[in-house]
Amino acid sequence: MRHTLNSTILTAAALLLAGAPCLAQSDIVPARPQSRPIAVINAVVHTATTGTAGFENGVIENGVIENGHVLFDGGRITSVGPGMPTLPADCEVIDAKGRHLAPGFCAFPTAIGLVETLQVEVTDDRVEVGDLRPEVTPAVAINPDSDLITVSRAAGILLSVSVPDGGLISGNASALRLDGWTPEEITIDPSVGLVMTWPMVEPARSFASRRSPEEQKRRAMEELARIARFFDDMKAILAARAADPTVAHDQRAEAMRDVLSGKDPVFVQVGSTAQIESAVAWCTARGMRCVIVGGDGIERAIPLLQAHKVAVILNGIHRIPGNRHAPTDEAYTLPRKLAEAGIEFSIATGDEPAHTRNLPHHAATAAAFGLDREAALRAVTATPCRLAGIGNRYGTIETLRSATLILTEGHPLEITSSVTHAWIDGRAIDLDSHQSQMKAKYDEKIDRALEKK
Repeated sequence: MRHTLNSTILTAAALLLAGAPCLAQSDIVPARPQSRPIAVINAVVHTATTGTAGFENGVIENGVIENGHVLFDGGRITSVGPGMPTLPADCEVIDAKGRHLAPGFCAFPTAIGLVETLQVEVTDDRVEVGDLRPEVTPAVAINPDSDLITVSRAAGILLSVSVPDGGLISGNASALRLDGWTPEEITIDPSVGLVMTWPMVEPARSFASRRSPEEQKRRAMEELARIARFFDDMKAILAARAADPTVAHDQRAEAMRDVLSGKDPVFVQVGSTAQIESAVAWCTARGMRCVIVGGDGIERAIPLLQAHKVAVILNGIHRIPGNRHAPTDEAYTLPRKLAEAGIEFSIATGDEPAHTRNLPHHAATAAAFGLDREAALRAVTATPCRLAGIGNRYGTIETLRSATLILTEGHPLEITSSVTHAWIDGRAIDLDSHQSQMKAKYDEKIDRALEKK
């Protein structure tokens, strides 16, 4: 999304001179469509649900079927329950005794497919020009051949919600499946909600700050007024077009139609309690749905979030405390406190795209510090899909939902549990990556060295 001719030419020349190792792209071939029914039997099935609707043969406990099956065909789940299903003709059967079946993880927010090498500007498509750009959608800039996609899939991450960056209104978030030949094949929904970065509404009193508290306050008020005017202008344009279809089409206004109507949420990136309070009040006054994205300041805002039923995306569990007075385990215990307060939340890594593969480890840390394990699993499967508006198709194991699944050696959140099989919309996914290829290469080197002894 961000390119300049001169920088592209200069950077490309530098890469060629250096041998261009960072231009390497994944050579993993996208999967073929599902061609026959598949039944996974004798598995511990983690449905990532809290109810029993859509299941056969009785009740499940906390969303888990201890000795269960999942049957899927044509990319859709056709049967879920304990015991053996009725197998259709030509069905492939996978005996998963001792293994666990779960929905594929969903990384939200992330920049997978938008950036390959942070040190090389031309591989970074997260930022567009300007501060107010709701028409930007990451789906058009996704690189289907990114090596980071295959690495993430090997960790069980099969879905992502990519978000743009920069400015006050960065653009719309795009829901993606991590397999396909083209951006169009990968895209589930190009626009699932508006991404904003809320202005600092209280001065930062730090020796590193170049602006006085008064200047910071003035700047914050100007940015808030600018955002308000922009939303008012876009709403007025849509109203004028509704009254008179001959009014010129405005791409920015159209990109905000579903947000202004309350159909899609506003994902507000924050870093303090004051920002949360300001953003929630502003969205509530305008009748818009708000989802808070961040970490610092959320615990003190729990009563406000409860009162307004505002959902939260915890952007990183493996982070240091927000200030010197906070407990050292502040970030680790926050998911449990949100769950106890009845606040809907999901978990992300809050890290650069290369480390998105660690998503299940963030959820596992939350579980280690008091969050129920199945609730932690839902925080990286069902809940991010629901917040992105694709929860009616992805994120849970229920009949008629997408067969986007992972089969693991142990509990899906255990750090020692390897993913043995994965399916996206029923398509069997190749779990190879440049990392596994490199491991195989040097395993062979060690084997040859031992043969010489």
